[in-house]
Amino acid sequence: MLEFRRVSFSYGGDSPLVLKDISFTLKRGEFISIIGSNGSGKSTIARLANGLLLSSEGDVFLEGKSLKDYDVNRIAKFKVGVVFQNPDNQFVGITVEDDLAFGLENMGLDRCEIRERILDIADKLNIKSFLHFPPTLLSGGEKQKVALASVLVLEPDFIVFDEVTSLLDPINRRNALKLILKIAEGKGILYITHHPEETVFSDNIIVLTDGRIVKTGTPYEVFSDIEFLSSVNVSNLNEAILSKKLLDNKIVNRFSLDLNEIVNELCSN
Repeated sequence: MLEFRRVSFSYGGDSPLVLKDISFTLKRGEFISIIGSNGSGKSTIARLANGLLLSSEGDVFLEGKSLKDYDVNRIAKFKVGVVFQNPDNQFVGITVEDDLAFGLENMGLDRCEIRERILDIADKLNIKSFLHFPPTLLSGGEKQKVALASVLVLEPDFIVFDEVTSLLDPINRRNALKLILKIAEGKGILYITHHPEETVFSDNIIVLTDGRIVKTGTPYEVFSDIEFLSSVNVSNLNEAILSKKLLDNKIVNRFSLDLNEIVNELCSN
């Protein structure tokens, strides 16, 4: 289990608190999404989740052990993978294969197991054809696959996705989300996004504003309160507004944030 227990965070000096009294838990097999306006503290949570940052107050725990402990913090780098918004910022190798090998080498695995893991994940994500390419020469969608592969190859128990679709076009956004859902089974997923429709698969959603959690619940419980979400500057609510109106007027039978699903249900009625 990954647990945030009354976590507050400041970037030091006279800087104000970016996060204030944040508490939630993420279990293996659970999918939790975090939404909120720009500057609400979403990306800071991503960096706290595997010890890249350490809390100013409160604590983050991995399987009951504090990430402020040096040995636990080191383990967290492998057990809690983070995929960031811009994959270019994650690349450390000259080639894709070098990039995938980097974390495995730091784990101390032997060369044969490293090669086996790389080929296995490359096959699953269909990136074998450019293992020997420099990552910088790949398309946006291909780069995001490599960034995901570099995390998955470590076989983490938890994965944090920090607005990973924000730089992709609509087609690649849908493809990336399908891929994430495919590999999510059995892992704890913390999915940070500013696209509400991407959270429809969540077990629970956390709404963040001004560094505080202001609402939690299922997708329906959160997005049925359009007025509140607007008041805390959550954007891209068109699908939620449309779906709620259709549901309230009994034109459709269920709430959805997926425009294609909404259209399909309208056509079938």
